[in-house]
Amino acid sequence: MIYTKTGEYAIRAILYLARAPKDLLVMSSDIAKTEDIPSHYLAKILQRMAKFGFVDSFKGRGGGFRITKLALNSTILEVVERIEGPVITLTCITGLKECSDENPCPLHEEWNDLRNKIFNLISSKNVQQVAQEYNDMLKKNEEMIANFTHESNG
Repeated sequence: MIYTKTGEYAIRAILYLARAPKDLLVMSSDIAKTEDIPSHYLAKILQRMAKFGFVDSFKGRGGGFRITKLALNSTILEVVERIEGPVITLTCITGLKECSDENPCPLHEEWNDLRNKIFNLISSKNVQQVAQEYNDMLKKNEEMIANFTHESNG
């Protein structure tokens, strides 16, 4: 993937929170367990998300995390770049210092096209849209499994 582990975990956590019931406070341990993210690592990511306004954090008994409207309306790219910095490098994929549009390396055009496609993909939908599509996919998978189980038993 194009992200570091931090970016990947941030995406998984924000999508988990986006799919949670609106007013539910979610404990970081629940996210960590469900998404298979090391809990201490996730705690640091959630702190950073809170700092940037992507989640609200509530301490103490009954506390937890809740996604904000800012996060729901942000793209995957915006969330990841806030948490870990620029995602898509503008440097040459081969590492050549001389590579440019005027003096392209052998992979320059293909990398430029791919980089633009990735950028467009992760900046075209907001977190809420991605979470809804993910929920729809999970629901469809559950229905397929239920139908298969029903047909196998019938």
